[in-house]
Amino acid sequence: MKKRKIGRNDPCPCGSGKKFKKCCIDNPERVARYVYGLLTYEEVDEMSTGDIVRRLEGMGIPFDEDVFSEDIEQHYSAWGLSEDWFKIFDVTAKGREEDFPWLAAWILWERLAPSENMPAERIGGLIDEGIQHISDEDSPKGCDIWLKAWEAINYRHQPGCENLSHLDEQYKGLFFVSNLCQDLEIELRNAGLKDSAYFKKRIDYCREFLNLFPDENDLITHNMRRAIAESYADLGDYEQADLESEKLAKDYPDNPWSYIAWGDIYYFVKKDDYDRARELYMKALAVAEDEYDIMAVQERLEDLEDVIRS
Repeated sequence: MKKRKIGRNDPCPCGSGKKFKKCCIDNPERVARYVYGLLTYEEVDEMSTGDIVRRLEGMGIPFDEDVFSEDIEQHYSAWGLSEDWFKIFDVTAKGREEDFPWLAAWILWERLAPSENMPAERIGGLIDEGIQHISDEDSPKGCDIWLKAWEAINYRHQPGCENLSHLDEQYKGLFFVSNLCQDLEIELRNAGLKDSAYFKKRIDYCREFLNLFPDENDLITHNMRRAIAESYADLGDYEQADLESEKLAKDYPDNPWSYIAWGDIYYFVKKDDYDRARELYMKALAVAEDEYDIMAVQERLEDLEDVIRS
């Protein structure tokens, strides 16, 4: 089948009425489905639940809602569930219809499951939607959407999985949970600069993360704990920020960022004890080995001296 070229200013093939550049230009998989005449999510979503079930059964896939509810507790994606159907049943779907079981599983999952139990396809859509809002400089909206994705991922957390490797493996090919978790922590701070309520959300999120994944690698764990201390400072609770920073430095005495972040609270946020900031930066310099870390401390010390002299 010959591929039809779409210009940036052409109508989007999804039928939204928007220009391509304002709609699906960043979603090549979705565009390809329209261009090549493949079955789309939107087409199946227009069907009633009963019609979807009857069509599945007509393809040789028996449907029982109780069994389906159990299946979606065991699977992470609608694609994985539909692949099992093809292995278990004598599925007759051919050509364009071969994608129907996958799309049907996706849509039935969204309709019949508890709201917190989302298929990976839906979570991936939320992540992409959040990215778009953040790209449009609307961090609060982007974070609200990402927090929904986080709750859905949190729902799939299993006892005994104390780091992100299991979830990264389950969602591999769609997104990396580890990337989302780190990006969410960062964007919650950006959102907090627009609405301080997001500093509290950042604290709550980071604490929840640390409770769920106590054996995550030191880099991510350290960043989450730094974020908690920073957020208390941003909220004006300097006593708690100091306590969190002190505990972090005690647990990670050889990490220069334990002291850099602590010093930054006195220098950039509290702005009332430059001598204490200098003392903490000097501790950071004493343990820093990486060139980037050394430069980060030296630049702060130089800037701090200029501020003190001025």
